[in-house]
Amino acid sequence: MDQWQNRRVMDVGILDRAAAVPLHEQLAHGLRSAILSGRVAGGEPVPSTRALAADLGLARGTVVSAYEILTGEGYLLTRPGGGTVVAEVARSTLPPIPGGGGNATSAVAPVVDLRPGRPGTTGIADAAWRSAWRRASAREVAADIADVRGEPALRVAIAAHLGRTRGLDVAPDDVIVTAGTSDAMLLTLLALASRGDRLRVGIENPGYPRVRRLLARLGAEAVPLPVRLGSGFDLDAFDAHDDLDAVIVTPHHHYPLGSRLDAAARSRLLEGAARTGTVVIEDDYDSEFPHGRVPLPPLHLLAPATVVSIGTLSKVLSPALRCGWIVATGALRDRIVEARTDLDPTVSQVQQHALALYLAEGALARHTARRRRDYRHRRRLLLDAFEHAEGMTLTATDGGLHAVVLLEDAAPETEAVLVDALAARGILVSPLSGYAMPDTAVDLPAGIVFGYAEPSTPALMDAVAQVIAFVRGL
Repeated sequence: MDQWQNRRVMDVGILDRAAAVPLHEQLAHGLRSAILSGRVAGGEPVPSTRALAADLGLARGTVVSAYEILTGEGYLLTRPGGGTVVAEVARSTLPPIPGGGGNATSAVAPVVDLRPGRPGTTGIADAAWRSAWRRASAREVAADIADVRGEPALRVAIAAHLGRTRGLDVAPDDVIVTAGTSDAMLLTLLALASRGDRLRVGIENPGYPRVRRLLARLGAEAVPLPVRLGSGFDLDAFDAHDDLDAVIVTPHHHYPLGSRLDAAARSRLLEGAARTGTVVIEDDYDSEFPHGRVPLPPLHLLAPATVVSIGTLSKVLSPALRCGWIVATGALRDRIVEARTDLDPTVSQVQQHALALYLAEGALARHTARRRRDYRHRRRLLLDAFEHAEGMTLTATDGGLHAVVLLEDAAPETEAVLVDALAARGILVSPLSGYAMPDTAVDLPAGIVFGYAEPSTPALMDAVAQVIAFVRGL
């Protein structure tokens, strides 16, 4: 501790109180630099927030926020009963690029999984989380399921959550608890009536691969609707189909290209759906993490009778929880409830009670705010890293937890070469072409899709440096 106290100001650097960058971010940057430079060793305890605040003339909350950033990034570790210490930060742990010098076989590459869909889970199991689960598990176990839509307390909490975060005036009776997005999508599709010999569903192309696999399992026909770089969802293609039973869209942040439907496009989509009797299934994907742009209202808010809205806690907490919801009204809701009745609920009552407490007491909102700060910081690091990366364009960064690297002027086969070469070095990413529906004409350049939420920040940026170095060497 004495070492920290003797060199605190030197390690933190100069804090500019007149700068536009908040003081807690400046402080986090200074401490991060000290750790990465080796001036502070792994395992060394850090000063208390109160002591460092007094030393630097800051509010204690400023230091707390800086420590939260560094803990979320993996630079600091909080040990129960043992205070906060500096993490052991690996430096240059990945093998060098061939031709860059060094022996590529001299080290074993750790796996850095950058495949998208994994949020950061650091800090979830805090006191509020443990308290919610402890109280939920202490309840008497019910003899049977009282309401197939889900536990009333959780549906009330979800309705209030959507009111605060998405501006939806949702009645708890219109909320149906699901085991995540896939369960919600399956349930909704099973509740729809086909106008032909089988269900015809419009899907974004490129888009979420699991959607088309789910439709294939159900024997439904997936009708690809183009999503293009720059212009987004092709509404002309949608208007050309008047026989779709449903259309599945991610209007807030398209997966994976990152475009969104603006107000005019949303209005046109809903008008076309109303004209043709098409049910709109809205995957409100990544609405929790808008980076630098104002969130647009959900489609369900604009047309509640014809839009089924699907949400999940997967990106805020973890996909391993398997918990989400459907919001639907009127006849659509009734048909979905009937399908839920036939299939039985999929989320345990203990989990529902725990999550109801976690949401109602504001713990989810606090966790989301911490994650939002962390992800915005990581996004800035990525933008800086790729700013001068020749032959590469970083896109899809205006929201969510993933980014796309477009390989400028690269041959299509370059994509597979890059993905395989990175995997051989312990860096897992997804090929952009894998999101396109097979055997369809899609105007996509070569590229990769990667998530930036789950790995520690040092591991993430080390892997990104490897990606940039390899592409430059192609």
